[in-house]
Amino acid sequence: MEYDIIVGLEIHVQTKTESKMFCSCPTGYFQKDPNTHVCPVCLGLPGALPVPNRRAIELCILMGLATNCKINENIYFDRKHYFYPDLPKGYQISQYKDPICSNGKVTLPSGVEIEIERIHQEEDVAKSTHHKEVSTNKDYSLIDYNKSGIPLIEIVTKPCIRSAKDAKDFATQIRQICRYLNISDADMEKGQMRCEPNISIQEKGKWKYEDGKILPVGDYKLNNKVEVKNIGSITAVEKSIEYEVKRLTEEITNGKEIIQQTRGWNADKGITEFQRSKETADDYRYMPEPDIPVIEVSKKDIERISNELVELPHEKITRYTKDYDISTYAAEVISSTKENASYFESLLAELKPSLDEKTAAKEAANWLMGTVYSIGKDVDIKDLALLIKKFRDGIITKGVAEELLKNCLENNKDISDELEKFESSSKENSEKLEDIVKDIIAKNPKAVADYKGGKESTIGYLVGQVMQSTKGSANPNEAKNILVKLLK
Repeated sequence: MEYDIIVGLEIHVQTKTESKMFCSCPTGYFQKDPNTHVCPVCLGLPGALPVPNRRAIELCILMGLATNCKINENIYFDRKHYFYPDLPKGYQISQYKDPICSNGKVTLPSGVEIEIERIHQEEDVAKSTHHKEVSTNKDYSLIDYNKSGIPLIEIVTKPCIRSAKDAKDFATQIRQICRYLNISDADMEKGQMRCEPNISIQEKGKWKYEDGKILPVGDYKLNNKVEVKNIGSITAVEKSIEYEVKRLTEEITNGKEIIQQTRGWNADKGITEFQRSKETADDYRYMPEPDIPVIEVSKKDIERISNELVELPHEKITRYTKDYDISTYAAEVISSTKENASYFESLLAELKPSLDEKTAAKEAANWLMGTVYSIGKDVDIKDLALLIKKFRDGIITKGVAEELLKNCLENNKDISDELEKFESSSKENSEKLEDIVKDIIAKNPKAVADYKGGKESTIGYLVGQVMQSTKGSANPNEAKNILVKLLK
C-alpha cells in the first residue's frame, strides 16, 4: 500500500528587539547570569501590567509582508491558559482567532509553493534545566527567566508540504528571510529559531486537500498526525520527518492505530521518542487578553514598514540566473546569505568597466565558488577584481592567482606589489623561454616542416620538447603561444 506524506510546519522565531515583548527588560540573555534580566512583568508578579513592544509587532508585520501575507489592521492578543512551568503567571500571551498576518505563501527554489496559514505574535517561555542530586539521587529542575517574555513570532504553514526536503527548504528560506531583513539571527543552536513539523501519512487516493484542510474521501478514516519537537538544526528537520514517516508506515503496516502525540527528536540516536499525547486547541483554553487593548495598524504604518523590505534570496536567484546566466546552484550559494550576495554584487561592479555584464557575473561567481570560499578568509574586493582582470588578460593563470592570493593573506602582503614582482619575473622567464623555444625549433626541422605543411598536431610534440628541456618548469600554454608566433 502506498502513502502520501502530509506535513505542516510550525516555526518559532525570536525577533531582534532591544527589550522583551511586554516589558523593558533587555533581550540579550545568552550566556548571561540566570535570572538577571527580569522584572515584575516577566516574573508574573501580581499587579504587573504588560505593555506591547511596538518594534516586535513591526517585525512580525515585516515577516508577513516578506511572505505575501494579508496584514490585519486590528491586532488582538489572547491568553493561552495552558500550564507552562516556565511561565510564572500561569499563561502565555499569544494570539488565536486574529493573527497579525494570515494567508501567505512562499515559493521554494524548486518551484513548489508553500501556503502559510498565519504568522502571530507571542512571548517566549523561560529556560528549564533538569538535574539529579548526587547525594539523594533525586531529580530537580532549575528555571532561568531571562528568556521568559522574549518576543516570538510563530509561522504556521497549512498542511501542504509533501516531502521532508520541501520542509527543509521552507525552513531554510524562512531563516534566510529573517537574516536578510534583520528580523532575527535565527540561530537554532541558540534557540532563536525552532521548527516543529506536524506529520501524517494518508493512503493514496483516499484523501483530498481543500481550503487548507486535509479531508477524507468517502468513508476513509484519516490517520492522526504526530508533532516532533527538540529539532536543533535545519538538517534535522528533514531527518526527523524521514524517520517519522518510516515509523508511521511501519505502525500502520503492522495494524496499529496512530496515536496523536508529541515526540522529541533524539539527534544522537537519529530517532523520535514519545513525550506526551498531543493537545488540541480546546486544551489551551484561549481567552481575550483583558490587559492589552486592540492595536490599530494603519495603511501608513504598513507602507512605512514595507520600506524595510529588500530583495530576498529567492528573488536574487531568479535575477542572477535570468540576467547573468549563471547556474541555479551558484545563484543559491551566492544568495544564501546577505553578506555573500553583497560581496558578489560589489565584485561585479568592480569587474563591469572592463567586462560585459554576463562575463563579469560568471567570472565573479566562478572565483567566489572556487577560490574565495575555499580560502575561508576575507578577501578584499579590489584585490580579487585585479587578479581576475590579470587572469582574463592572460598575464597569470588561475593557479598562480590563487597562490598569490593565499601568500598575501597569510603574510599580510600587498597584492599589487606581488603582482608587479610576478610580472617582472614572468617577463624575464618569458625571454628565457623564447630562447629555449628557438633552440627546439632549430633542433627539430622535420617537426617544423610537418607543422608548416598543415599537420597542426605536431605543435604538441614541440611543446613536449620544450617541457623536457626545461624539466617541466615552463608554462606549456606560454610555450605553445611562443611556438605558434615563431612558426608563422
